[in-house]
Amino acid sequence: MKRSRTNSWAKELDDLIRAFSGAFLFGTPLLWTMEMWWIGTFVELWKLLIFLVLAFAVNVHLTYFAGFKEQRTFHASLTQAVEAVAVGVVTSVIVLLVLNRISLGDPLDTVLGKVAIQAIPLSIGASAANALLAMRNNGGEGGDEEPEPDSPWRAVLNDLGATIAGGIFIGFSIAPTAEIPTLAAELGYWHEIALVGLSLLVTYAIVFESDFSPQRREKGTRGLFQRPITETVMAYFVSLFVALVALYLFDQFEIGDPIFSVVSQVLVLGLPTAVGGAAGGGGGWVKSAGVR
Repeated sequence: MKRSRTNSWAKELDDLIRAFSGAFLFGTPLLWTMEMWWIGTFVELWKLLIFLVLAFAVNVHLTYFAGFKEQRTFHASLTQAVEAVAVGVVTSVIVLLVLNRISLGDPLDTVLGKVAIQAIPLSIGASAANALLAMRNNGGEGGDEEPEPDSPWRAVLNDLGATIAGGIFIGFSIAPTAEIPTLAAELGYWHEIALVGLSLLVTYAIVFESDFSPQRREKGTRGLFQRPITETVMAYFVSLFVALVALYLFDQFEIGDPIFSVVSQVLVLGLPTAVGGAAGGGGGWVKSAGVR
């Protein structure tokens, strides 16, 4: 009975991590959108309630067909929808605090507005986590044929290429925006440390705790970096490099600019590129789309 209870809690934790991963994958671009911060600051209460009701209805529908758990009953969908909204709220609070968009001294209505507005797309990402993270890889179709294991170096190159592609996919849509220098200019030292920690945590969660391509890890050759700590760190540093290149190409900084300003911008964009890079390097939607 004790083992069964332990397994149950472990599965619940995996489901929640998958939900948070889906929230980041779907909602990251909107977290870096200035208009979303403004709407959250000035939105009227009745409009905010309508947003939340509509979001809950959409989440009920999504959890029935996708979700982040395996249950597919209407009652289970209601429960998952509530949990998805909670995941969206928690994720919104964490990211807005790290990005210095909210603080303990802000008016309560402003904080609630910003959190609620951002929680809507994040909760939808949590509800669609199984679809976004490709948790099920159709093992029943052609599952008898095991893939030939790659050599260690080929596995490393595959991961690098997919990580770069995933980072570009998300990062290049955010890099040209005015939000990057705005956020970077307002981050304190502790915010930057928290941003690095959050980026590493999200990278680890998406790569190793979201059931990305389990066949690759069970049957394929493990590359030199395909271990929890090394691959997480590698994916993050590659994502930071993608962020640096993107910011330079979009003229967000020039050679000779203060190094601290450049580093701050790279760290700000590093979280979105890390989310995309982790999804790509972990064997998710980028590899499914044909990146090898």
